Amino acid sequence: MSQPSSTANLLLNGDFSNGGEHWSPTNVDKVRYADGYCALQTPGSITQEVKLDKGGAFRFSAKMRTHQDAYGRVRLMIEPSWSIIDLDLGNGEDWTVDYKDFFVGDDATSLKIKLEAADGSFEDFGVYVDNVVLERR
Repeated sequence: MSQPSSTANLLLNGDFSNGGEHWSPTNVDKVRYADGYCALQTPGSITQEVKLDKGGAFRFSAKMRTHQDAYGRVRLMIEPSWSIIDLDLGNGEDWTVDYKDFFVGDDATSLKIKLEAADGSFEDFGVYVDNVVLERR
């Protein structure tokens, strides 16, 4: 059984309760915020970067659902190494939750979160993401 986290979410507005505040879209026309979640249309994505002053243990989690013909990705990139951690959220109409525990050394300068609609319709919003959390453990 995993240990509960000792700190709050390092991401700002990870539940999208304030729309897209603190998130940077690649194309504003491909992102929509409603009912406390983020909806993405291919090839849309949003990012948020968390600066680090030291390494340590972290947990990254989110929930996602997609339309049948869409493919979404929830990803964390460790800078400057560009190591990537992808959540295994699958693709389907039901909300799926996943988390990854990981460790970064003191040489890590930031963690960048990227939520994206990687494939699917260019006309419909088919990827939905919510409750994106990054915690220090």
